[in-house]
Amino acid sequence: MRSYCLKLILLSLGFQTFALDSAEDFDLESLMNIEVTSVSKSEESSFTAASAIYVITNEEIARKGALNLAEALRGTPGVQVSRRTNNTWEVSIRGFDNLYSNKLLVLIDGRSVYSPIFSGTYWEYTNYPVADIDRIEVIRGPGASVWGSNAVNGVINITTKSAKETKGGLAKLDYGEYNESYYLRYGEALDEEEKLNLRVYGQFQQNHEIEPGVSLKNTHEDDRWDHLQGGFRLDYDVTSKDTLSVSSDVYQSDFKQYNALVINNFYEDGDSTGYNLTLNHTRQFNSKEKWSTLFYYDYHNIEQDITLDSTVHSFNLESDYHFSPWDNHEVTLGAGVRSYRSKLKDDLGQLVFIPEDDTIVNYTLFIQDKITLQPDRWTLTLGSKFEKSDYTDYEYQPSARVAYTPNRKNTYWAAVSRAVRTPSRYEYGSDIFSGAAIGNSDVDSENVTTYELGHRILVNEKLSFDTTVFYNDYNDLVITEVNPGADIIVNDLSADSYGLELSSNYFVTPDWQLKLSYTYIDSDFDYKDGTGDTLPVEKVAAKNKASFYSFYSVTKDLKWDVMVYYQDSKNPSYNYDPQDGTPSFIKLDSRISWSPREDLEVYLVGQNLWDHSTRETLYYAETPRTFYLGLNYKF
Repeated sequence: MRSYCLKLILLSLGFQTFALDSAEDFDLESLMNIEVTSVSKSEESSFTAASAIYVITNEEIARKGALNLAEALRGTPGVQVSRRTNNTWEVSIRGFDNLYSNKLLVLIDGRSVYSPIFSGTYWEYTNYPVADIDRIEVIRGPGASVWGSNAVNGVINITTKSAKETKGGLAKLDYGEYNESYYLRYGEALDEEEKLNLRVYGQFQQNHEIEPGVSLKNTHEDDRWDHLQGGFRLDYDVTSKDTLSVSSDVYQSDFKQYNALVINNFYEDGDSTGYNLTLNHTRQFNSKEKWSTLFYYDYHNIEQDITLDSTVHSFNLESDYHFSPWDNHEVTLGAGVRSYRSKLKDDLGQLVFIPEDDTIVNYTLFIQDKITLQPDRWTLTLGSKFEKSDYTDYEYQPSARVAYTPNRKNTYWAAVSRAVRTPSRYEYGSDIFSGAAIGNSDVDSENVTTYELGHRILVNEKLSFDTTVFYNDYNDLVITEVNPGADIIVNDLSADSYGLELSSNYFVTPDWQLKLSYTYIDSDFDYKDGTGDTLPVEKVAAKNKASFYSFYSVTKDLKWDVMVYYQDSKNPSYNYDPQDGTPSFIKLDSRISWSPREDLEVYLVGQNLWDHSTRETLYYAETPRTFYLGLNYKF
């Protein structure tokens, strides 16, 4: 099989590319100049942005065969995606890879899905349908000066399609040995002038039992996962200057999950429910003046048969005013308030939170000035986010970014940023395993100072490169102080990391695109005597990661795509034997699609073709070789 897969890779090097309908629709320069908003909260070209940013388009998601957000991120420079079980993933940027990846902020249309309980993202419930995603903007490095605390190593900003872009119906079916997914969407204009547009959708996904890894503890049980979700988006062009968007999602999941906590290792049943409501209003006074307001409410409940039950209510209200008070200055002012109310209960008493019911309120103030030092050449962006948290009082998170674009083919940029991660409820007030780790009300925020240099070059109309080097200086990282009695959570760990991120696009022909990315990262942790990790985590990322995409339109109706991922070996964190780490692996995926009519697409996807199964993380199951058939039908 490996010999066959190697031949497939070599053959694909000679024949592949992106799903382009025609050279006139998308060329390399237009792809590099995609408008983004994640860097400064205002539209700007991704080519001239003074940040390490990578844009994943809806077309790329489809051609990769991704069925969920986590898999859509695989292969992005600087991003590490590791499948943990049949329904959980580890997603991190620039290291600190673990289940929740607490230094990464994830947003969906401005709504934060960062959990205040353990800090991080539950990817199994962050399950927005990939068919309705317009683009994913991935910022490597701090985004805290714009987005606030917890955007330490990066920001993933998911932007969904407008209701106007999704008129008509779409039925999507994916079926394989280990997974099945059914999706139905319908959208239409509700008025004759098409100012009021509505989209509704429903989705059911089921992941079947997968085989355990070679080093799993105890026995393996059926770990099937069922996820049912639905929602809507309503867009209203109130006036020529005012737009209003209202969206909501509701979901319910049933799962059996392997619990790999240090003291007990077992499978347990659980279910999760959640819903959210988002309102976004924008008033565009003119091309240089805009006012936007965002409100959302998010409810999330997880009930497990044996361990922790948790309920979280999140409320957020924020407003930004973008204007140009002087020539060559674009100023953005913002303010907001966010409230988390959570209730945590463990009937066994292993995970005790004090108090059981708690409310946290954060206040934010944001100011930024983008200064054009020389038109079409030099820009300087200065800004900071100021926050007041119930746990750590006042925080400041400034950044300075400069970009130089000497011509339409080159951009050089540099940045210095500071970001913080505020303590979670677990770190601030808890008792884990009867004293194995005690939360500390004096625990402070973790912080990092990051230095970055970058260069983008459009070599010619076919070839481009994007390179970033960085250095991170971390202080006050959270660790457990080991004592004769209870072990206290303290800010007693420091670290530094540095690395290189490289991506390249090459259009061999208008129908054949090659994409390559490579990431190198190294880090050093300064563990003090008498400290250690209580919960199982993996602070050490794989030093070398690479991906290769070949997207090839054989004919107008037939497409063949090949994706290759490589990850270096990854040793676990401080209190584990390095021999028990995750070995290096190659992951080979391929997708063949056929569109006999404009409204119909049929495709076959093969995943993990290099080996019969791959161990991607320290725990749980191995990712099996699998195939699935898919169908997209528009009506």
